[in-house]
Parts: sequence; structure tokens; C-alpha cells
Amino acid sequence: MARPDTSSQSVEKTLDDLVERLSGVEQAPQTKALLIEARRMRSIIANWRSIPPLTSVREEMLARVLHLSAAVGDLAPGSRGSQMGYGRQATFAAGMRAVQFDDAPPSSQMDRSLVAETTVVTDAFSTLPQTPLDVHSIPLPEELSPHLVMFTDPYSVRADAYRALRQRLSSNGDPKVIAVTSAGRREGKTTVAINLAACLREGARGRVLLVEANLRQPSIGQVLAFTPPACFGVQLLRHRKDPLEPWIAAEQVAPLHVMAVDPASGLPPLLDPIAFSIAIDRLRLAGYDYIVVDTPPVLESADVNMIADSVDGVLITAFAKRSDAKSLRRAIEQIGTVTFLGTILLE
Repeated sequence: MARPDTSSQSVEKTLDDLVERLSGVEQAPQTKALLIEARRMRSIIANWRSIPPLTSVREEMLARVLHLSAAVGDLAPGSRGSQMGYGRQATFAAGMRAVQFDDAPPSSQMDRSLVAETTVVTDAFSTLPQTPLDVHSIPLPEELSPHLVMFTDPYSVRADAYRALRQRLSSNGDPKVIAVTSAGRREGKTTVAINLAACLREGARGRVLLVEANLRQPSIGQVLAFTPPACFGVQLLRHRKDPLEPWIAAEQVAPLHVMAVDPASGLPPLLDPIAFSIAIDRLRLAGYDYIVVDTPPVLESADVNMIADSVDGVLITAFAKRSDAKSLRRAIEQIGTVTFLGTILLE
């Protein structure tokens, strides 16, 4: 099988064709969701002209474009998005294993789980009933990492720093859905996400939710020493087909709820942006004052760009005298200034 042209211009042109095709189709809910996703991807790839992506990010984005092309092909046969050779599900699933960039080996993580499935998207979500929750009470372990200061040392100077951050966010538009990320791995984002959620819980009138959107290297369950009653990634897939189903959360300290990823779930590492967008829309209606989202690192995937479209703002963590300043600047540029809230410097 001949390899498709994977240059940025070619992929961008494919997305242009998909947007044009979807714009001319009757605007049913599923069509609208695919159109929004095509525009998101086109915007991300357009940024590659000035900020060349890592090879792994380019490879992953091609997988997402192929996924979208297959979905459009099934929704509207004859779409010019099928020019890359993957207009139908069966062809797409076989073709994924043959795709590679000129400078990268084929990804071993691309499989049949990426084949397009039916997605149910609800119109006018603000008119939908309150999102039902199924909350499981789980004990908080007596021994936690000392870095989780909001639990282990709540009256310390470091805990007060999180309260200062809460105040800064409140006076800066008071974002309700906040993503926490970093440029690379091991730069404190999960620790900050947990502490921030616990801190927001102190000042919230209602509930606060901590969501793990890192399907690549989930760690919240391990850090908080519990097994999720339901894997968040599995819930995403389930709610794609039935957005009105109850969401399942763990509660270790009321009223803080946690939806974590179970590493044993065996899910593919790619986050489905449409499913995530539906999830955030529904969770906003679950009575949460704040939602904190722990994400993968910015520079290792395109996930954060997808997540940024569904949240009110993004915080980036970095270590003083340890994190790479060039990588941090690149991560900020990749996110864009529209949703960037600021950088948290850790010591």
C-alpha cells in the first residue's frame, strides 16, 4: 500500500477538505461535533508552520486526522477526506498499520480501537437535566506523599501558597474548569493538580472534582492510594454513546470527588477529544464548583491542545533551576495565550 503524503501542508489540506465537506452537510449534532473537531485539528497543525512539533506529536496527529477522516467517510460517503485512502472503517483499520512518517517508525500503539464509532452529541446542553453522580466513599490513607501538603501539612507555608494561587485565580476571571500540565514529565503537574483541587475544596460552597485525563501515564490512583471504582477512560467511551448515564466518582475527603484512570484498564493512550468535550459539558452540570484536570505533558502529545478547547484555562508547572526554559517557552507557545493562565514555579 502506498504511503499517504504526511507533510503538514497535505494534512492541513485534508482537514480543509473535511471542513468544507462537513459545512455542506445537514448540521445534525454528530456533524457539528465532527466539524468542530476538524477545525480544532486544523488550527493546531497551522501552528506547526512556526512551531515544528516533535515527531511523536506529528505521528499522533496523523492518527487523529485518519480517525476523523474515517468518521466523516462513514457519515457522508464520498467525502474528499477519504483521499488519504481511509474513507471506510475496514480500510482505515488496516491502513493504520501501514502509515509512517518519513522520519519515524510506525507507531505500535495504533490499533483497531481507533476505528471511528458512533458518537452521540447532545444539542443545547444547558437545557439538559442535572448530571447524575454515583459517588463511592473511599478512605484516605494515613500516609501520603509529603508533597501533598493540603492533606499532610495544611497549615504550612507551602499550603498557604496554594491558597494564594486560589485567590489569584479567583481575581483573574475565576475559571471553573482548570487544566494542569507541564512541558515534560516529572515536573510536578499531578502533585499540583491534587493540591489545587484540595485547596479549591476549602473555599467552595459545593463540590470540587479532580479528573485524570492522562491516559498515557495515569498516576492519581497510585498517589492517593486507591483503585478507581470506575476508570475515567472507560467512562469516556461509555458516555460517548449515552451522555446522560451517571458518572462514577471516588470521594476520599468530602466534598472532593476524584475520577481517575485505572492503569489496568488496557485502554489505548489516545484521548478522544470529542468524548472528552462531551464529558466536560456534562460534568459542568453535575453541581461542581470547580473541576481540575490533570493532563499529559504538553510536548509529548497533542492531548493538551485538545483538552484546552474544553476547559476555561491551563496552568503549567515547572521546577526552579531544573526545568528547561526553552521547553517551557515552547509549551506555552503550543498552548496559546487564549487559555494560558500562568506558570506555577515549584521548589
